[in-house]
Amino acid sequence: MSGPFESVPSPTRSPCYWAAVGLAVGIALIVLKFVGYLATNSAAVLSDALESLVNIVTSSVALYSVWLSSRPHDHNHPYGHGKVEYFSATLEGLFVGAAGLGALTIGVLRLLRPQELPHIELGAAIELGAGVIALIAGTMILRAGDRLESPTIAADGRHIRADAITSFGAFIGASLVALTGIALFDALAALGIGLFLIYEGSNVVRRAVAGLMDEADPCLLDRIAAAMVRVRRPGWIAPHAVKVHRLGQAIHVDLHLVFPRFWTIEVAHGASHDLVDALREEFGPRTDVMVHNEPCEDAQCAFCDLEDCAIRKAPLGDPISWTGADISRRPRPEAPVCHGATEGRR
Repeated sequence: MSGPFESVPSPTRSPCYWAAVGLAVGIALIVLKFVGYLATNSAAVLSDALESLVNIVTSSVALYSVWLSSRPHDHNHPYGHGKVEYFSATLEGLFVGAAGLGALTIGVLRLLRPQELPHIELGAAIELGAGVIALIAGTMILRAGDRLESPTIAADGRHIRADAITSFGAFIGASLVALTGIALFDALAALGIGLFLIYEGSNVVRRAVAGLMDEADPCLLDRIAAAMVRVRRPGWIAPHAVKVHRLGQAIHVDLHLVFPRFWTIEVAHGASHDLVDALREEFGPRTDVMVHNEPCEDAQCAFCDLEDCAIRKAPLGDPISWTGADISRRPRPEAPVCHGATEGRR
């Protein structure tokens, strides 16, 4: 299986590979852009180069964090090291925002003190080429991060794709200067790059903080519910209070499941194992699942689908639906008890 969240096997490379790709792309872009700045003295090109410089730092941190995240759990880290990816993504977003502030400063200074911009056509061509490279590489890395459910790789891909947008912005500014001879466009492009980087950095931080705080993910809950439905059997009455902890490239699922109260511990334990196997098949072998077995009460008889039940207090009805919203509710589902009901369907 290619990744913890990838249910269909594919030859996807490891997160460390994609982090290394991001670092290599960042190094290539910074060299290209600083050559462009030295040739043009352009504020927009310098602002874009500053963003690529930050990209090298954050890609280096990303490479370390995905390596650490892949290490197995130990005595000091019983849930593993996956949370480090969210710290890495938060740091990346903060650095992007800092680069945006730097670009704003450069733009303001150029507004106050305009300078000559020699060879601006060369700068425009360099920025266009850098933008194409960053767009292709950033999209590939972002898609890999989504497939692998690695917040660090996804953040790195977004950062590099943001680099493409800033490069295109610098290209537009340099082109306008070349066409009109008005240096003001260069400073305005630097200001636009700065504002965009601040916006993009704040989005990266928000996603990372959501992961640190274990923000509920309705789509992930629906996938868990669908995996459970595929192996659902009579007597598996009501899953509820499902909670998910994101651990970088893995997840921990904590859920409660109501079983017939006359089932033995051995039978209920076997059913729980079948459920755990289904979730690991869906999300990968690193998925950790804790199932809390609960005995049924009379209030669950109305939607229990176990036919050979000697203690039924309500007619045999249809089982309740299992959706992401259903399984995440904290109180166990209940229905009014009809004490005069007899066993079997009416």
